[in-house]
Amino acid sequence: MAKFIAVHTLPTVTEENVKGMIEQVTKAIPNGFTWVQTYGDFANHKFFCEWEAPSKDALEQSLKAMNAPFEAVYPVKLYNVAKKKFV
Repeated sequence: MAKFIAVHTLPTVTEENVKGMIEQVTKAIPNGFTWVQTYGDFANHKFFCEWEAPSKDALEQSLKAMNAPFEAVYPVKLYNVAKKKFV
């Protein structure tokens, strides 16, 4: 499955309320999509979420359907430094 990074600016998300937000979004994820992990910069309200999805367009449509605001979705590949290759 293809990998993507979705970039979000979420000024109301704090470390205290992130767990509730995650539970709410997780319930709305459609079949065929996997939210892998998120990197959060709480000071600047920026979040970078790794997803596995059928396509960029499908992920963007799903994020809109979940009312998850985003600035961009990027297709990515992971480079494993120890293995010296993309995985």
